[in-house]
Amino acid sequence: MASYTDAASLVNSTELLKDFYLPAIQDQLNGDNILSDKIDVNETDVSGEIAKIECHFGRNKGVGARGDFALLPDPGRQRFKKMDVPMRKLYGTVAFSGPTIAATRDEKGAYSKIIDTEIMGVTNDMQKEVNRQLWGCGYGILARWRSGAATAVTLQKSYRSNSVGGDGFGSTFGQKYLEEVPSGVWNIPQSASAAITTMTLGTTDMAPTTFSEGATYDSITVTDTSTPIGGSYIVRPASSYTTNASTSAGYARLEMMGLRGIVSDDDLDEIAVFNASNAGFGVNDPLQGLAVGTYPWWKANVDKHSGGRYSAQRSLTLVLMQKMFDKIEQKAGKEVGPDLILTTTALRREYITLALTNHQTVNDMSLDGGWKGISYNGVLLYTDNDAIDGEIYFLTTKDLQMYRMSDYDWMSKDGAILSRISGYDAYEAVLFRYAELGCNRRNTQGVIADLSYTAT
Repeated sequence: MASYTDAASLVNSTELLKDFYLPAIQDQLNGDNILSDKIDVNETDVSGEIAKIECHFGRNKGVGARGDFALLPDPGRQRFKKMDVPMRKLYGTVAFSGPTIAATRDEKGAYSKIIDTEIMGVTNDMQKEVNRQLWGCGYGILARWRSGAATAVTLQKSYRSNSVGGDGFGSTFGQKYLEEVPSGVWNIPQSASAAITTMTLGTTDMAPTTFSEGATYDSITVTDTSTPIGGSYIVRPASSYTTNASTSAGYARLEMMGLRGIVSDDDLDEIAVFNASNAGFGVNDPLQGLAVGTYPWWKANVDKHSGGRYSAQRSLTLVLMQKMFDKIEQKAGKEVGPDLILTTTALRREYITLALTNHQTVNDMSLDGGWKGISYNGVLLYTDNDAIDGEIYFLTTKDLQMYRMSDYDWMSKDGAILSRISGYDAYEAVLFRYAELGCNRRNTQGVIADLSYTAT
């Protein structure tokens, strides 16, 4: 069979990917966002594909004052709860055609440019993907639709008061996680199709259908004949499994855990799956296996609207911010937490306006690694483009860890990084990482939700 490739070029390509590109990729992706950069990586407590976490939730109660010759306190102990956290598997693929490799085999500069374009491209795309996942709850929600017949679906665009399907996590996104292309058309990222998860109470929680790219500014054309249910959401292709009432907890979650799942006083299914009245249903899916109904101490500090989260918006105040700061400091310890505050640019503007109105000085702050933001009580307040609209997160990063079974690396178990694509004159390389964001103390994290802001 004729070959369009040069063996030496393929060997050189493998070395180039491994020795030149991989270290740069690891450096970039491990420092791509402030969460990845500021929380510790833990590989010691990963056994097989499971991270082992011990959550400290109770102190020794064998203490107390006594009189002379009184019975001493009964011995107590520190209380821990063990949790298992499965690794999440992330991938990025690049491909090169045989003729392209052959045509540039004698032109090192040209070949390096082709490699550079694809490798840097997939690195930037994975960087964006990981950052988005670190703001989610593992279910891969890109947007939530509001209504529609079998041929067109209108996405949730409003932060609240959506006409059909209620308000909920995902309604706040609008189209921020979808990719805009020329002429104001919104496409599904990096794919011509994607799964739509529809929920049917008591039977099927996630029944994937498919839809094509395109339509207009706020709608997507559906190729399936079913009518979408209000509150359903959009995920990447194959990024969520179909579940039913007997499916095990966490089965549908393929993405990494994010702040919305951790910094919450709900179980994960209550965050991701809801009907028109915002009631969670289907398989119970608690964070790291601990249901908040059974373990009431397994909750973050959530300051939300009195009518319930996403029910309405309220103005940001300095009192709200200080109350949340104080709550976290009391739980984590002074000068331990919170040590990082994350929000959107819109809410940063709201805070700056508040501070200036109250004649307070807003100081700039820098951290190691080049991170720059403004200071609140001596803690960096930093913005993220993927942050959830209307929310400010107060984090204690020592109680968050990135559990990792493998750092970013190339698949090469068959002896080569570039592998031939069966049936094609082409080769591909696959970048992968096995990791998961875990939490050992949820009550040292906090969020102020349902905040109003002036849009850009």
